[in-house]
Amino acid sequence: MTKIEFTVMTDLQRAEDLLSMMRALYAEDEAATPAGQSRFAVNIEFLVSHPSGGRIVLFHAEGSLCGYALVVPYWSNEFGGPLLFIDKMFVVPEARNPGIGQGFFRDLDETRPFEAVALALGVIPGHHRARRLYESLGFRPRRNSTLTRRLGERSPIKGV
Repeated sequence: MTKIEFTVMTDLQRAEDLLSMMRALYAEDEAATPAGQSRFAVNIEFLVSHPSGGRIVLFHAEGSLCGYALVVPYWSNEFGGPLLFIDKMFVVPEARNPGIGQGFFRDLDETRPFEAVALALGVIPGHHRARRLYESLGFRPRRNSTLTRRLGERSPIKGV
């Protein structure tokens, strides 16, 4: 059985390894919104220096770094407490299938970062394997869709 550990990134020692995995994720699964890869290093530095705004969780299998997740809390009126959004999750291809994803969600259930009462995540359409994993862990589609708009972009409404 593979020994799997999850640690919160608290310094920049593994930043280059993390940057490499971030690029690999976007090379594998094109995002609906283009990722500003030039911002990845700044994002890492921000999360490491402002852990109340979110965390980078590093995945280790048999002591080797093999993946990561970005987790970001926000208050949910509907759930009555902090909702933890898994913004990104990636496991290197050679480490997939020994239960790392399941172990990560089990760890979240046990540790409840940010005193979270619920979890949320997005899945790329057509990524059936990931969707099956999430649904097997109890995630269900919501009736509502999420819409986004970058601040500072022109709005079709005058003055907005």
